[in-house]
Amino acid sequence: MKHEKYNIVAADIAKSALQIQTAAQAFQVPNAPAGFAELSERIHSFDKPIVVLEASGGYERDLLAYLNRRDIAAALLNPSRVRAFAQSEGIRAKTDPIDAKVIYRFAEEKKPAPTPKPDPARRRMADFLDRRSHLSEQLAREKNRLQNCPKAIAKSIERMVRFVQKEIDAIDRRIGKLVEKRADLSALVRAMTSVSGVGKMTAWTLIAYLNEITRLSRNKIVALAGLAPFNKDTGKSRGKRRIQGGRAKVRKCLYMAAITAATHNPVIKEYVDRLKERGKPHKCAIVAAMRKLLIHLQSQIKKHYLSLA
Repeated sequence: MKHEKYNIVAADIAKSALQIQTAAQAFQVPNAPAGFAELSERIHSFDKPIVVLEASGGYERDLLAYLNRRDIAAALLNPSRVRAFAQSEGIRAKTDPIDAKVIYRFAEEKKPAPTPKPDPARRRMADFLDRRSHLSEQLAREKNRLQNCPKAIAKSIERMVRFVQKEIDAIDRRIGKLVEKRADLSALVRAMTSVSGVGKMTAWTLIAYLNEITRLSRNKIVALAGLAPFNKDTGKSRGKRRIQGGRAKVRKCLYMAAITAATHNPVIKEYVDRLKERGKPHKCAIVAAMRKLLIHLQSQIKKHYLSLA
């Protein structure tokens, strides 16, 4: 595969500062608009710069947004891959300057492609869904407390349950309105929810967190979702295949969809039943159903786009 030639600008991101490493120099700027402007000015003379950075729990968002607005290429890396690369190089120490150098060397070796600019509507959907997940976890905790709590605090917990549920409902309405404003997103939701067992939450999740679904092959999209079983063989020994990595938010939602589809979707139900008859454990059969469901949804989305061509 031919890789486009970029001048690498590695950025290690902390809450308050960005440690920058280029081929010629290392420097630090604030993780703030003034620092972004300084970084842009320093790399202005570079021919085709690409800023390479790790996902850092949200601290990278403002920098990415700045780079996208100014059409500066950026590649967002999985931190676990960079850390594994550092370990393979025998680098055990961890400081901001060392991390920036590791990111630079990783980018030199792996030549990551620029991350596509995010769709603002999909980004907002992801933000809303993240918050919905926080609230759902809190709601589950409060409901668990209510089952075995002293009578004196039951009313307080019940008020909290009602409040959190109200917040979740409000977020659902906001996501719904966001989708309604975009004819393309509304059409995608209709295409996906036409599959038995797939509801709006699954459709919203795939739109927000798996926008590569139309660009990648079926095998790659399954691996990206963390549903590809990896071999563990050596010599004549054949180890147990396991799924690992991938996008946990997508996988969690697909699990719930597959559970529903295994009961209400005739095709998925027959597929799961057949696997279980062959001796596959229930959970393995459900994971296989998740893969089948994701591939089918990818097919539905591609058919939708072909119908518009």
